[in-house]
Amino acid sequence: MKFDSLRADIERWGWTRSLLIRVMSRLQRHTGLRIYRVNVRPLVKRSPWPALPRGITVRVVEPEELLKAADDPELDMQPDFVRGALARGDMAFGAFEGDRLVGYTWRTFTCAPHAEGLWVRVDRPYQYSYQAFTRPSHRRRRIHVAITFFADTHLLKLGYAAEVGFVEISNFASLAVANFLGRRRIGYAGNMKWFGSCISFRTPAVKRIGVDLFERAPDAPAGPRVTTGKLGVSESWR
Repeated sequence: MKFDSLRADIERWGWTRSLLIRVMSRLQRHTGLRIYRVNVRPLVKRSPWPALPRGITVRVVEPEELLKAADDPELDMQPDFVRGALARGDMAFGAFEGDRLVGYTWRTFTCAPHAEGLWVRVDRPYQYSYQAFTRPSHRRRRIHVAITFFADTHLLKLGYAAEVGFVEISNFASLAVANFLGRRRIGYAGNMKWFGSCISFRTPAVKRIGVDLFERAPDAPAGPRVTTGKLGVSESWR
């Protein structure tokens, strides 16, 4: 089974990337090491419609729709997660087939959960894209691209200027999507476990724009609620 998986990865990614996937998996398992490519992408007004399959529409997902979606196990959203995100002022953008939610992505303007107790913090005018999901039955149809284009246009109107994203360096499928969408690498961030403590690190360009990866205590406040307004944009990532 493992050999079949390796062979499939080699056919898709080649030897070097396939080995990196396995090396990072072992390091993560034994040391908790995670390394992310940090991307910044200027928001550009673009129509989502050319990328949409027939019968699919995209829009902001309303709170009551999100709570309803939390009852669907396939959508990978829990009620507590939804309530916490809404309390911080995060927004969800989704793709619908009729009234059925088939894909979504979240954007935060303050901080959001990332993985295993880690959170990402952003400062204005940047916003962070996280928790993207498309139903398996609707993947490989560029639905995520269409949602992204719609979200960009909506947030430009609110004064936001750029999106920050984190992708694990061995997640080549997500890296390919990031490159397609014009997400430009500005540096790296990561963390590891050391004698029970979480050690986070980030490269200088990531630090300059105020993006941080941190460990949050389970009972800590979820973060401030965002207020919108016209914002400027730093050029430090260019």
